[in-house]
Amino acid sequence: MVQAANFLKDAETNGKVHNKQRNYVQYIKDGENELELHGFQANTFKTAMTWLGYFLTFGLLRLFYHWYPHLMLYSTHSNCSFSEAEKILIIDIYKKKHKTYYVEQVETISLGSGVKNKSESNVDVKKIHYNLDNGSMRESNEVRTFFCKRMRFVWDADTKCFVRLVGLTHSMAKSELHRLRGHNSDTRISRYIIYGNNEIDIPLESIFKLFILEALTPFYIFQIFSLIVWFAELYYYYTIAIIVMSVYGISSSIIQTRKNQKNLRGTVHTVDEVMIWCEGVNRYETIKSSLLVPGDIIAIPNNGCSMQCDAVLLNGTCIVNESMLTGESVPVLKTAVEHLETFYNDREDSTHTLYCGTSVLQTRCHEEGFVKAVVINTGFLTSKGELVRSIMYPPPADFKFDRDSYKFIGILAIIALLGFVYTVVSKASRQLAAWDIIIKALDIITIVIPPALPAAMTIGKLFAQNRLKKKNIYCINSRVINVSGSINCICFDKTGTLTEDGLDMWGVVPIRDVKVQDVVKEPHLLDTESNLLRAMSSCHSLAVVDGELTGDPLDFKMFEATQWEMSESEDKQVEALVAPKSGGGVTISVLHRFQFSSTLQRMSVVVQASDSHLLDVYCKGSPEAIMALSQRDSIPSDILDSLSEYTIQGYRVLAIGTKKMPKTDLTNISRDEVESDLIFGGLLIFENKLKPQSADVVKVLRNAEMKVVMITGDNVETAVSVAKECGLIESGSRLVNIFVGGNKLDYPKLEFKFAEKTNRINPNETALDIMQEDGNRIHFAMTGTTWALIKQYFPDQIPKIITLGTVFARMSSEQKQQLILELQSIGYYVAMCGDGTNDCGALKAAHVGISLSEAESSVASPFTSKEPNISCVTEVIKEGRAALVTSFGVFKFMICYSLTEFVSVIILYGIDSNLTSLQFLFIDICLALNFASIFGITEAYDKILFKKAPATTLLGLIPLISLTLHIILVVAFQAVSYYVIQTYDWFEPFQYDPVKGNYFASYENYAIFTLSMFQYIATAVVFSKGKPYRKSIHTNKYLVGSIAIMIAICSYMTVHPANWILDVLEMIIPPFHDARLMILVIALINFFAAFIVEELLVDCLMDRKLKPKFFNIEKSKKKYLKIQYDLSNGEWPLLQQNEDFSLPCTQNTMKSRLNGIYNEGFEIVDEKL
Repeated sequence: MVQAANFLKDAETNGKVHNKQRNYVQYIKDGENELELHGFQANTFKTAMTWLGYFLTFGLLRLFYHWYPHLMLYSTHSNCSFSEAEKILIIDIYKKKHKTYYVEQVETISLGSGVKNKSESNVDVKKIHYNLDNGSMRESNEVRTFFCKRMRFVWDADTKCFVRLVGLTHSMAKSELHRLRGHNSDTRISRYIIYGNNEIDIPLESIFKLFILEALTPFYIFQIFSLIVWFAELYYYYTIAIIVMSVYGISSSIIQTRKNQKNLRGTVHTVDEVMIWCEGVNRYETIKSSLLVPGDIIAIPNNGCSMQCDAVLLNGTCIVNESMLTGESVPVLKTAVEHLETFYNDREDSTHTLYCGTSVLQTRCHEEGFVKAVVINTGFLTSKGELVRSIMYPPPADFKFDRDSYKFIGILAIIALLGFVYTVVSKASRQLAAWDIIIKALDIITIVIPPALPAAMTIGKLFAQNRLKKKNIYCINSRVINVSGSINCICFDKTGTLTEDGLDMWGVVPIRDVKVQDVVKEPHLLDTESNLLRAMSSCHSLAVVDGELTGDPLDFKMFEATQWEMSESEDKQVEALVAPKSGGGVTISVLHRFQFSSTLQRMSVVVQASDSHLLDVYCKGSPEAIMALSQRDSIPSDILDSLSEYTIQGYRVLAIGTKKMPKTDLTNISRDEVESDLIFGGLLIFENKLKPQSADVVKVLRNAEMKVVMITGDNVETAVSVAKECGLIESGSRLVNIFVGGNKLDYPKLEFKFAEKTNRINPNETALDIMQEDGNRIHFAMTGTTWALIKQYFPDQIPKIITLGTVFARMSSEQKQQLILELQSIGYYVAMCGDGTNDCGALKAAHVGISLSEAESSVASPFTSKEPNISCVTEVIKEGRAALVTSFGVFKFMICYSLTEFVSVIILYGIDSNLTSLQFLFIDICLALNFASIFGITEAYDKILFKKAPATTLLGLIPLISLTLHIILVVAFQAVSYYVIQTYDWFEPFQYDPVKGNYFASYENYAIFTLSMFQYIATAVVFSKGKPYRKSIHTNKYLVGSIAIMIAICSYMTVHPANWILDVLEMIIPPFHDARLMILVIALINFFAAFIVEELLVDCLMDRKLKPKFFNIEKSKKKYLKIQYDLSNGEWPLLQQNEDFSLPCTQNTMKSRLNGIYNEGFEIVDEKL
């Protein structure tokens, strides 16, 4: 016990990490983000020195600080305590990898400034009232605060740190919500001062501001620098072309940004009129919804309304359309929150919460007056506000390709610097004018770093996005398209994703005299006095809206099978009336509902039958939940066998519990009181048919050697049955059920139960034997309860378990998200495909989320498929792979293009020559930009899904070797062309004439320019890869046609150009055709050499032959490969077994074990499958 006490003390000390401060640094946990806060105050000396720096650098330092404001903060302010801070530096750390910097001004809100903003007089505001994220409610005369990412943070003098401002329900009991009576004028203003307008305000910036912001981006600043250099070199034509392109680019960006701002603002910015209860005058008053504050009591109109805030229902019921939040158009029934002392929880009590942005279709009050709700969140604190924030501040794209592209630009900058130095030294040695040296050296920088690179990199993603749209797959975040090309693990929800959304009623299993009866296929044939039939007719969340029955599809099928009818009652105490259509003489009045809870896995109703003076309770839920609440002597001894009989066949099974209770006031009755001491009433069996496409898609994914996982909230045996039916668990594999056994007196044990293997030949075959033969034939299955216990007691085993895990059943939304994150932690690129309702957390957590919804966009996931089946998954992966390969090809082409031009210029600089302005223009527009813009039209390969995903790193050995070899070929063949042209008798070397300035016509210029034209074409061809990720290049008619035309034009310009072409390009040609044809021969040899290097040497030899041989699993960042390798070598005792096996809890998990046993009195439940 002493050891336990020490462990508990350590755990308590280490557990408080939500909001901590240390040495002027504070950390605030915000979901997957951690905010690191630093306080700063102005420093006069630093500020003066900074302004001096602005002056000495002609404003360039200020421009640099515009891009990096946190560095400006460092140079003008000093670190200080938060109580003295004037500005706050916020470092937003995402998943401990990405950092985003914000600099925010600390402002002080006082009573006077707040009242001035209100058009009310005769108010006597004593204090500002507000709630904080640490669960406290504060009152003060003034508040120090700052905004970051639309969240307000408030200085808490008691804890000496900044805390996020929150709404009303943090650490508030449900009964306390019922005791609220609204605000009088004073208290409303005291909250309005700090909470501000109840608006989700999207800034609509002016055209001028957008223009300035766009023009000051590094890309366009570099463009301006380039234009100045080109103007100085008198490259007028090329400069004008770039100006036109830049103006077009800025205009397009401004128009698109303005359009996006208007669309988002138009979608989310609404103001309505609402009725609030005023405590001082004890009556309802109508105000603008923008003036609502947390704690207001609002009246919900009888004919419905659009919710402008988050509010908890205090009385009555509401039928709500939540499609804006969930994408699910089925109306949802909301009931009043209970009078309980338990704390309100937004997730668990969602059935009592009206969310901002949802539409109330209908209300029903059980008493005189309005349906009332208490406002808990306003503005960006609402659920709608959180969704909008996620759009405005999306998580940074964590993709190696994107990171490497920026590093590669850094490499180009180093090359440009070397070229700069070479130019300065070589031209200075020939005693050229200083101005000419500077301009030529700066020109090198504009050549090496291609300004069009960022735009070219988006081409492949945009084409893929349009192709997906034609297939009814919509993408709201094109950055994710490339990521989808790297997916190697796909997680599926079951119901509505792998299986049909709607369930068909297959039959019911009644219980009579504590014995299981035969299945009844037509439930309406049961006697009207049957509790099972009456439960089916009343225990649901259906509602009548505009004369039609609406609600959950499962409830609808269940009620439809009874052949009863539902109607509204004139008695406000009755929520609904149900009676047989045939007029059986009995009517059931639904008096009270306890809505379905995913945590409790059940719902219940209290009803009054017309033929009984007692009340009846009907409870419907998972068999495990109902059996746990039922009297043991009412549960048949063979019920588990019956349950297994149906679930193993893939049926969805629910159970019914009933009991009678005397008439009582149901207003304050607790759920626990109602849902206890039940009589087990029987089983409801639903048929959940597999969607026709599911098995084929799973087969394609498994043939591509992708990890395919099912994450569902359904029964584990049903999930396993569906997994077998759709091919997740194939014939001949070994299924292992995992659970945690033990009790509070023993160490917990991780236990493995081997299920029978289909078509098993050798009964003595161990899991290791199968693993060594084919690792994909070992499958683990477990429930959410087991998952929670494993995370607590066996966290070190999670990587191995999830590597072999296939079926995860009875998983909550939070557990689904946890599993996704764990899979990512061992190196998988994870996609999640779900129906967008209870899968939101997992969809957001995955690298790629795909929602099956009728809506064209879902905030929860970047991809939304209007086709309600999983065929969209393979399409997204194929298009993602094609886009990734396109991005690779375009990037390599643009790099080679810039370096090819760089080599040409460096060679010509050696004789003080250069390419002419229109030669640059022809190369950049007609060749480089032309090819880059149509590169991505090549469609994704649609035959098979290749086993190996495309490379994701530009800085890998093979891509670097590829680029290096191609640059060597460029240098070599330009050098050959340069020296070959000098071997002819008629050759006259170029002599630089300062008087003529930029006149560069020469034979050397001709040889370099004409050959380089074909080098651009060759790189476009060899980098336009086809199978296995894209179709062959010949299917891209635009690219093939463009290449053919450019080959013809370039050949014409090389061999026999018209005089006007020579004049325009300022070019002279050899007097005889043999030299001209020699250029074509060199170009042809150059093309074949480039083709051999890329196709044979790089792709065939290095990538396919040598790379697998030298691949080192130990050094791989994909941890799951190392785990699979270790498992196949028998480094886990489990795999050497051929029968059930258990693994005891290790000493390093003792602390959490003791916390569970002594703190919570936790007892591990035997949960064998």
